[in-house]
Amino acid sequence: MTHCKNPKCHLEVTPNQSGRPKEYCNKRCRDAAYRMRNALDTPETGPEDGYTAAVAADITGHARLIEAQAARPGPDAARELLRLLPAAQLSMGDLEAAVVRRARLEGVPTTEIARALGMSPQRLRKRWPRGAMERRMLRRERRRPFTTTLSQNLRGEDRAATTPADVLG
Repeated sequence: MTHCKNPKCHLEVTPNQSGRPKEYCNKRCRDAAYRMRNALDTPETGPEDGYTAAVAADITGHARLIEAQAARPGPDAARELLRLLPAAQLSMGDLEAAVVRRARLEGVPTTEIARALGMSPQRLRKRWPRGAMERRMLRRERRRPFTTTLSQNLRGEDRAATTPADVLG
């Protein structure tokens, strides 16, 4: 037997005969745990306040680099485009996570968030569960600084930058 997930309740949970396992001993406990969790998840200012803007700046830098390579002819430019694309896609995923987190903190209904992203509410909950934003932020911090061979063409020697926008100056 398992115990109720409500931190203030220590009762055992009777398992269901079939289907998804129960997490709470009753509806009242589940609702109380939900209210406590939401009260903790809505700080006055969150880590995403500046984070969303920083990720958006990264995407702008990626777009500028991709635009510069797209204007160049030849296979080297095509190779550089292929190299730049995954980093830009990763930043777009970071931005989606940040926007979903911010919308949740601002009280935007899940159905509205899902509709804006072109997915069902169930898919949204599965793709962006609680805590996904924080994990994504940690992974982003651990990534190597943004560098590109395009910066060699623009500035000479390749150097690390904190954002793609720094590469272009």
